[in-house]
Amino acid sequence: MTQPAEPVSRRAEWRRLGLFLAFGTAIFLVAVVGAAFVPFSWPDAIRRSAHPTIFVPLGVALTVILLRKDAKDLPPAELFNPWPVGGTSIPWLLLGIALASLIAVTFVLAFGLRWTPNIRWSGASGALILWAIVLTAAAEEIAFRGYAFWRLMRLVGFWPAQAIVGAFFAVSHLTLGGYALLPALVGTVTGSVLYGVTFARTRGLAAPIALHSGWNIAQHMLLSPLDQSATPLVPVFPHVPSEREYAVMLAIVAIVMAAAAVGIHRFRRRRAMTDA
Repeated sequence: MTQPAEPVSRRAEWRRLGLFLAFGTAIFLVAVVGAAFVPFSWPDAIRRSAHPTIFVPLGVALTVILLRKDAKDLPPAELFNPWPVGGTSIPWLLLGIALASLIAVTFVLAFGLRWTPNIRWSGASGALILWAIVLTAAAEEIAFRGYAFWRLMRLVGFWPAQAIVGAFFAVSHLTLGGYALLPALVGTVTGSVLYGVTFARTRGLAAPIALHSGWNIAQHMLLSPLDQSATPLVPVFPHVPSEREYAVMLAIVAIVMAAAAVGIHRFRRRRAMTDA
């Protein structure tokens, strides 16, 4: 597990983190302004992908530039791979799909979830929304599990960094994502822990982006479509879930995510002990 940085380098480490946050915020605002020029008459999927389309390449560029500077002071083993796509992307993508699919199967058995054909489905809309999902996952991982998380791990340790990033991740979904309080606290916090463990396990951005994308794709297709015209099947419950049933659903989501995070974390620890 990554240890906190040595005291002599802490001031420089905090400055580098502040530099990333300052420029990252500027890039975020540039993307907001750019996305505002997308006409409202365009498909919803295009408007959804406008912001991450601008943010992702700029965020990757910022991360690469800062890491190249850091490479002059740190050994390669202490750095991470900043590229959003890698050789392990497909297995992690499939794992994300499998985890969300497991939740869907549980909902079928416990709550009678079924799917009906969607007469509004459009293949073009489906392709566009999938692209928007992948871009959004990439943007969130670059912002929350990339350079900033890596620096926090070095400065305060792994689990304190997880807590800090998880809190900001939940707030972002409450404010920018329009989530209700309970889903933001349960789903996004446990999701943040899962993606953070994946980042630490692989020391790169490709795996958490792929895992996050797979989860969101399956969630869109099986549980909560982002656009009713962008999925061939519509999930239907036999009745509107009660508050108790909704709480149980959220608990199931949290348990699956937490179990996956524990499994990945233990595998990482065993591998680290073997390498040592």
